[in-house]
Amino acid sequence: MVEYPHKTAARAQVYLGALVAVFLLLVGFGAIFALAVTPTASGQSLFDALDQNRVFYSLKSASLQAFLSSVFSILLAIPASLAVARRPHWFGMQFLLLLISLAMVLPTTVAALGLLSVWGRNGFLGSFLTDLYNFNIYGLHGVIIAHMMLNVPLVMRVMIPVLNAVHQSKWKLCALLSMTSWQRFIHVEWHAIKGVIPGLGSLIFLLCFTSFALVLILGGGPKVTTLEVEIYSAVRFEFNLMAAAGLSLIQFFCTAIIVILMSSSFLGKGGVSNGSALSVTDLRTMTTSLPRFDLGTIDKVLDVLSLFIVVLLVALPVAMVAVKGINPDLFVLLQRPQFIDALKASFSVAITSALFVTILAFVMATAKANLSIKGRYADHKAASFLRVLLDQGVMLYLVIPSVVLGSAAFIILRGLGDIFGYAFSVVVIANTLLALPFAFRLLERRLISVLMLHDRLAAQLGVSGWSRLKILTLPALRHDLSLVAGLSAALSIGDLGVIALFANADFRTLPWLLYQLSGKYAADEANALAFVLMLVTILFFTLSRVLIRKLLGGRYA
Repeated sequence: MVEYPHKTAARAQVYLGALVAVFLLLVGFGAIFALAVTPTASGQSLFDALDQNRVFYSLKSASLQAFLSSVFSILLAIPASLAVARRPHWFGMQFLLLLISLAMVLPTTVAALGLLSVWGRNGFLGSFLTDLYNFNIYGLHGVIIAHMMLNVPLVMRVMIPVLNAVHQSKWKLCALLSMTSWQRFIHVEWHAIKGVIPGLGSLIFLLCFTSFALVLILGGGPKVTTLEVEIYSAVRFEFNLMAAAGLSLIQFFCTAIIVILMSSSFLGKGGVSNGSALSVTDLRTMTTSLPRFDLGTIDKVLDVLSLFIVVLLVALPVAMVAVKGINPDLFVLLQRPQFIDALKASFSVAITSALFVTILAFVMATAKANLSIKGRYADHKAASFLRVLLDQGVMLYLVIPSVVLGSAAFIILRGLGDIFGYAFSVVVIANTLLALPFAFRLLERRLISVLMLHDRLAAQLGVSGWSRLKILTLPALRHDLSLVAGLSAALSIGDLGVIALFANADFRTLPWLLYQLSGKYAADEANALAFVLMLVTILFFTLSRVLIRKLLGGRYA
């Protein structure tokens, strides 16, 4: 163990991270408190303002679609991950992986338009199915398909490297013993992936339970709904702030229960949050190049079938966004003042949010590293408490969905004048808080390993403070920080959450404009905007990563 010579600097970093965590907790619990003390008419309780039958129906609807989405996503992702791990050299595999990777950063509004281009009444396949047996994409099955489109790539991202980590000797043994496909799956493949399934299932359930944009667009009206959609309706259409506050509190407690259940199965068993970060490029290189001699005809049929379904579900909608987006109305859209204003607003939100997320995640991850490395601050009597404080400070925002934060901000700001004048600040804060848990987890373990690796070298060279940060730490983290910045920018530029409550004639983003166009039957303009939004998201994701890498690149990286 190396005794860290700069305990004062480490202590300052810990205190700074703890201060940020306390501020995050105060903001989060302040929002919940603001909802809880919302004044009600005639002295009635907050929950008396709710339609209890509608609340129970919303809970049942959200739970059902989240459960079905989780189950079907995992059931498809398992054979698809097996196929990708087995067949890295099949024709078109790298292009397929690229399209699947794009789906991971695709805005939900764009995903919905892509699905409509394939499965809608006038879609590539929907027109045929409609004539055959009156197929309709709107409703429960449409929401499930949309969630699968976004969640299957996430599950594959986790499962593929796990399968590639299986030692080649096991595949050789399977071939030597002439195992059937089912025997190999039970004894080798299932044994490898079963540890990540509970955590993935819990995470997908949480994401689908709190889904907003996809349910709003594809739910088919009030028949399929979630609590977030009900909160949005209560604020925007009914201006019933009491009902919105009550629904937000119910949403908070429901998601809190889900996160508590997740913490034991997901975060504690090396799930996505504890794994190393993977990018679009990383997913393309996750496949093994060694030959497999244990595969037979049945395996080939299953692989072709599972990949074909993934193409229909994930890759084809992404491709159709580009195909249908390049139309004559694209040039009309680009000249509209509403589009220019929305583009500027989205750029401002994405850049600001990504900057805040990257800085805050780095500060808190640095504090967590100092509290975890022996010889620094890990032996301090308050280290355990401070580690819990840091974890809870960021993880709280997995429990508070964006619409809940937006509702609290709406209630707090209504007495300060023009509510919509605060739209930009509220949207940036909400996007920052909601992206921070993922950014923190991506940096946490990597920063610990980097600091431990460089401690001895820095002590020998006498490098410390800003010099060490500039020469050693930041260049070594440039890939991780670039991924955090890219993901944060992509998530922010495509988010349709708080903006749904605060959008107005003077402030709107590209996702909100897309939602408006899709609701006005402006199909060609909506398709064109979906294509532009997809390009802008990919551009921001890529440029953020490139710029951060160039900025932080160093000789000792």
